[in-house]
Amino acid sequence: MSLAQFLVVVRRRHWFLTLFVLLGVLAGTAVALTSTPLYRAEAQMFVSVDGGATASDLSQGGSFSESRVSSYAKLSTSPSVLAAAARKARVADTVPELQGSVRTTTSADTVILSIAATQPDPERAAALANAVAEQTVKLVGDIEKTDALGESLVKLSIYQRAEAPTVPTSPRVVVDIVVGALLGLLVGIGTALLREAMDTKVRSADHLARVAEKSVLAEIPIADDITTVALANDGRHFSNTAESYRQLRTHLTFTNLDGDCQVIVVTSSVPGEGKSSTAANLALMLAQNGQRTILVDADLRRPSIAGFLGIESSVGLSTVLAHQVELDDALQSVGEAGLQVLASGQVPPNPSELLSSQQMQLVIQTLSASYDYVIIDAPPALPVTDPAVLGASATGVLFVTSVDGRTTERDVAQALGTIDSVGARIIGVVANRTAAGRRPDSYYDYSTERPQSESPRRAARRAAVEPR
Repeated sequence: MSLAQFLVVVRRRHWFLTLFVLLGVLAGTAVALTSTPLYRAEAQMFVSVDGGATASDLSQGGSFSESRVSSYAKLSTSPSVLAAAARKARVADTVPELQGSVRTTTSADTVILSIAATQPDPERAAALANAVAEQTVKLVGDIEKTDALGESLVKLSIYQRAEAPTVPTSPRVVVDIVVGALLGLLVGIGTALLREAMDTKVRSADHLARVAEKSVLAEIPIADDITTVALANDGRHFSNTAESYRQLRTHLTFTNLDGDCQVIVVTSSVPGEGKSSTAANLALMLAQNGQRTILVDADLRRPSIAGFLGIESSVGLSTVLAHQVELDDALQSVGEAGLQVLASGQVPPNPSELLSSQQMQLVIQTLSASYDYVIIDAPPALPVTDPAVLGASATGVLFVTSVDGRTTERDVAQALGTIDSVGARIIGVVANRTAAGRRPDSYYDYSTERPQSESPRRAARRAAVEPR
């Protein structure tokens, strides 16, 4: 995973990080507030050797002392020393507990030993540290070799006795909270990466392109009224959504290599992905561009085009296929651009039979002879086979996928496989409902309130002279 992909995952699942960081902070705070305060007292000892008065004797004695320091450090935490020290300091801890609360450290190239004892009571912490130091001095005096007079050649003395501390060494509230936050952050990142690895939902245009292995012809952002944006847009104002449909229109024209009429079937994998709104807006944009365009609502199970465009739905494709109405009489005009629409008509009991009939083929051929573009809004590809049947007779199939997490990789792959199985040509995919912020609100100083040919400076001068 690259850094860019990692940042995308973190941004998309930031609530995981926030949740676990908050839990870590709460856990650190709870630990700090509920832990028993511990006090640490330290006693220090010095190792020396009785030797001659010459410089050579002193040097040898110093080297000997340094070599013995590490051994004395181990002796100070031996069970016999700790048990005797605990009795003297009146500490009720067991030897294993004492081994966890008493630490002996040495400094490099020195003959100094530091004995630190940690206890809930500051007085007993100091008493225990001093008792361990005294017992260590006694043990060393007993086991070291002596001279001819029976005196120890090595002297271990306490040069700084432990004093009762006034401030506990733990808990450290700030440190515990910071550690809890960091641990929570690490757990949150791990959880986010794990969820990302297990998540098969399509959540971006790049993800859709990888799954579909097709070109993304347009990225349609989320809009409050996406179904009528093209109809309401008069071409003089900029909006991200309208510009996305213009981009789709432009890319679609480049797929028409022969220049003949293009019959485009618009479908998706599952319901609710925005295929009907895409088909309606694409047809409106083509009509506004001067192309002879007709929009056909072939979703005879859940028709929606008539509701989007505010036209009559009782007469349309189903009544034409059932020979109840002539094709020309069922057409309706929408908008100033003169977009022709063939609504769905009444919902029939046998939509699959009607769409796969010879009469449907005749309708497509008739419309192809009169229009530059025939945009067919088909049902989703997974529930029914209607899009595959229509796609086999069309110039190409435009596949719409919502990238807001409602569609899985399996849905997309299975739907595209169904369309491919009948030999239909998939001309590209459309990423619908892309995340806000992927496209900027302004583009080359265009905005939703300024004509596209007007610069910001000119707009300011115009605003200054226009009457309010």
